[in-house]
Amino acid sequence: MGRIKVAGASSCGPSTENLHMIQGFDFTEWLKNMVTEKDFVVVKMDVKGTEFDLFPRLFETGAICLVDELFLECHYNRWQSCCPGKRPPKYQNTYGQCIHLFSSLRESRVLVHQWW
Repeated sequence: MGRIKVAGASSCGPSTENLHMIQGFDFTEWLKNMVTEKDFVVVKMDVKGTEFDLFPRLFETGAICLVDELFLECHYNRWQSCCPGKRPPKYQNTYGQCIHLFSSLRESRVLVHQWW
């Protein structure tokens, strides 16, 4: 869900030039097909802002129960350097929403660590 910038491309705005489609995958289904409850699973996750969409699905499908320990980088609307004189927010969620995500994961007995 992130972007891979083409060398030499401008970082000051979206460009449709030199875009390449890449195949994504359903992490929840992959996890359920690759590990069992007997496995000890440690996940280091950096999903560039999609964590707020991914975790509800992990809970809905029960796949979160397969994760024993989670290191999560939560992305929020801190200002990002982009262009001279501009500092647009890169993500929509707030830091408070990240803290709430971590708290709710811990309340659900997920051993989660904030990763920077």
